[in-house]
Amino acid sequence: MRFATAHKLATYGMVGCAMLAMTTGGGVSPTFMLLGLVGLAASWLIEPKPALVGAPPSNKLAMLWSAASLLFLMYSVVTALATGDFLGVGAEFLIWLTVAKACNRRALNDWQQLYLLAFLMLVAGSVLNADILYGICFLGFVICSTWALILFHLRREIAGNMLIRHAATAASQHAQIDRVLNSKRIVESRFFVGTGAVSLAVFIGAAVAFFAMPRVGTGFFGKGRTGRSMAGFSDGVQLGGHGIIKDDPTVVMRVEIDPIYGNPAAAAVHWRGVSFDFYRNGEWRRTPQAPLTKSTYENNGNVQRRTLLYDGPPIDATAIDALQTTTVKQKVYLDPLDSSVLFGASLPRVVAWAGGKQRWTNAPEHNDEVRLNHNSTIVYTVWSDIAGPSEEVLRAAPTTPLPRGYQMYLQLPPEITARTRALAQQITANASNNYDKARAIVQWLGDNLAYTREQAEPGRQEAVDFFLFTRQKGHCEYFATAFAVLARSVGIPTRNVNGFLGGEWNGFENYLAVRAGDAHSWAEVYFPTAGWVTFDATPAGAGEELGRGGGGIRARLRRFFDTLRFQWTKWVIEYDIGSQLALFKSVGRGLKDGAAQVSAAMKRSLRVAGLPVLGGIALLVALVGAWRWWRRRSKSTQRQASPTPNRKPSPQQTEAARLYADAVAQLGRHQLTRKPAQTPREFAQHVAASPLPMAQQVAPTLHELTALYNRAMWDPTATVAELAALQVLVEQLRRTTAVPPHAG
Repeated sequence: MRFATAHKLATYGMVGCAMLAMTTGGGVSPTFMLLGLVGLAASWLIEPKPALVGAPPSNKLAMLWSAASLLFLMYSVVTALATGDFLGVGAEFLIWLTVAKACNRRALNDWQQLYLLAFLMLVAGSVLNADILYGICFLGFVICSTWALILFHLRREIAGNMLIRHAATAASQHAQIDRVLNSKRIVESRFFVGTGAVSLAVFIGAAVAFFAMPRVGTGFFGKGRTGRSMAGFSDGVQLGGHGIIKDDPTVVMRVEIDPIYGNPAAAAVHWRGVSFDFYRNGEWRRTPQAPLTKSTYENNGNVQRRTLLYDGPPIDATAIDALQTTTVKQKVYLDPLDSSVLFGASLPRVVAWAGGKQRWTNAPEHNDEVRLNHNSTIVYTVWSDIAGPSEEVLRAAPTTPLPRGYQMYLQLPPEITARTRALAQQITANASNNYDKARAIVQWLGDNLAYTREQAEPGRQEAVDFFLFTRQKGHCEYFATAFAVLARSVGIPTRNVNGFLGGEWNGFENYLAVRAGDAHSWAEVYFPTAGWVTFDATPAGAGEELGRGGGGIRARLRRFFDTLRFQWTKWVIEYDIGSQLALFKSVGRGLKDGAAQVSAAMKRSLRVAGLPVLGGIALLVALVGAWRWWRRRSKSTQRQASPTPNRKPSPQQTEAARLYADAVAQLGRHQLTRKPAQTPREFAQHVAASPLPMAQQVAPTLHELTALYNRAMWDPTATVAELAALQVLVEQLRRTTAVPPHAG
């Protein structure tokens, strides 16, 4: 590969990896990311005329690029102030500068500035991109930057040496530089393999240092990393709309939970998030009149713990510890959403978060929601009551009295039609308790209405009336809202809940991957003395369009790559002192168990075989020692037989050196003196460029003589005939120099 091409390829690889590291995390708009990559690729085809080394720039096109960059800077400042997204807008400005500089790489300083811009993009990517793609791009950046910087240093040294040697003539300078840059002998494949291996070793060493150095975690600084928002979950409910609700397989939450609750054969878990008390005009909202979220809060400096009380009295730490042993534990890795809400299975009871600084929202929480300010992936633990009360307990539960404020869960707007209220009475006519009434409503909705993801606008018709009597099909929000309205119509305290349903079980790492397309809506019914109970009126299976995970190759590959992303989040993004101690303990246990197994195996072998085993080991050691001695002796013999690089010159080399020295002496008598630092080839070029008349006569002979001399001195295949030819040329040179110029 030509030297210039190798340097250019390494530089573009370095810049490309840095740009991808910054843009693939979602912090930069996909359109601008695509434009940046296209612009970088197009700049490869642009070959600006190189500037003279040391000469001032005079490119008018470069001035136009600078003016455009100034205008783009002004636009970026205004956009950042208007949107508040300083980091994202700054990243876009970095992309512009990189493309502009790549299109105007004339001097060595331009290459240096490209390297600086690439490094800045890599730094910005560490904040904008929390995905495993950043790690892959970072590895590519390390390897490509090693190649690029080494080749850049060589290029700068070449240009500097040519400037010193040919300072008088710029044309000669460019001719020499171009000849070297187009050479294929400077950079070979071994260079890329060797330096790439060194870079990889440095990367592995840095990774080891990363895991070994003491951690403080981002919570120590009180500021997390920014992340991208995910679609699929909504912090509100508005019935109606147009189009089809699409399945989005993007994973928004990963949950480590007991496999009996997460495996594909288990019942789908409802991941509770937000809930609403007030319904009107097809929209669910939470109001200040709704009951506040009652909880007990503890903070021991490292872990914050909140226990949801619902309508019960406060409990102490001992009772909370006991509660955690009887409920289902989930460790949740939640990516950033458009909401600060935390999710938990079914009915969350205890929520714990490890962090040095309190980040619970200051705004009052209602309807038993739990919220935590976070703009990046957050890790927390939830203990939930998944089973709930038995049917007997719910049937026996009284209908009154309701706790203070719970009358909000019976609210109905005046636009609810008379036929909707009558339908509720008709459905529950044969039920004697609220549980059987709620079950009857669920049964009727499933038997008489169909599920569809295609939305339709109810127009002026009340949304629930439109769903029940006109369209008679809809998605989960319609089913949940219809259930709540019908239940409230017969005096059952009900609230609407939004969250996720199910998820895909990942057997590679045993966790549940909850996707944006798993967003779901259902209802909760309140039973005095029993609490809130989940009722999902959406037909069974209809709310899980994405399913629980297929067994095909594509599905398995998707789960495998999601496992890699999950490990990246656990061991890089969220790696703190707790994770470090857990890792060290795991490694220590592994080493201890391995040593114990080896020791036990050796003891068993000795008990079974006894002395024969010891004899076999001794024989094996003796054979290995004899083999090593034979190898050392063979290598010593080969070294003695092979010629050494410092051996005396051959007679042929000695004779060639004598003949060449004679020729140089002959030329020196005619003011054609060879300088001590000049090579034979450089001396021949010097003579050819000399204006002396004698130089013009001897230049062809000296050129041929120099080639034969170099071959005799350095090429082991040189023949005696070539040495004889060298002697003839020296004699010819002697005759030429013996005659004065223009004589005869």
